[in-house]
Amino acid sequence: MTRIGLIGTAVNPLLRGGPAPELAALFPDVSLNAFPSRVPAFPYTPLEQAMQALGHAEAALRAAEAGCDALVIDSVGDYGLAAMRAMLPVPAIGSGEAGLAEAAEGGRSFGIVTVWPQSMNFILYERLQACGVLGLCIGIANVGSDADAESLAGPDGYLAQVRAGQQDIRARVQAAIARLAAQGAAAVMLGCTCMSGMAATIAAASPLPVINPLAAGVRTALAAPPVARPPQLREGRPALLRAMVDAVAGETAEDCPVCVA
Repeated sequence: MTRIGLIGTAVNPLLRGGPAPELAALFPDVSLNAFPSRVPAFPYTPLEQAMQALGHAEAALRAAEAGCDALVIDSVGDYGLAAMRAMLPVPAIGSGEAGLAEAAEGGRSFGIVTVWPQSMNFILYERLQACGVLGLCIGIANVGSDADAESLAGPDGYLAQVRAGQQDIRARVQAAIARLAAQGAAAVMLGCTCMSGMAATIAAASPLPVINPLAAGVRTALAAPPVARPPQLREGRPALLRAMVDAVAGETAEDCPVCVA
């Protein structure tokens, strides 16, 4: 059985089937394993995004050492992807990169629907630019507000509602897809891997193909060839990376179960 490390995924002891149980039917011969970031900073701005690059890189190092065959970043932001590829002997895949590749397949136009507010679109624009598909994206539809992003934690918090596919959130997502379709989108990518749990329900009611970036990341990881020439790290670099993350790992977490453990 192929073992894939989900980088940035928090360990949830209540999920007996492991992380991302909604993907089990799609990938029956794959073992998904959570490797959370130990940097407790939600990526509200590019500053915290840079912090998470280190947190995710250190989590990926742990996953590779634990014997994972490939790694998938459980975030459309692809935090730390370049660092992972520069230091690990196994394939590292960004869900954002993989999801955008599927959305733009064949040069089709697409839109993005995200549960996060417009203030966090810098993450999506960075990925669109880096992946060379900015010109194919007709727009980003935000169905969340800044107030939502400030109330993440707890059983009734915004992330719990998103992961549960709360009816009002699903209705807002479906309305946003309809608007993007009217504007000419030929497909839609969900703008956060936290939407994976509702992806199948959204897709069933959508007039357009709906890309779940987390599923796209796993598909890409399974198809990825082995790393032909594993990187040769300078002496002491893994230990230095761990020491940097150790220095902040005990700080109070900012309660995003997707991007931060």
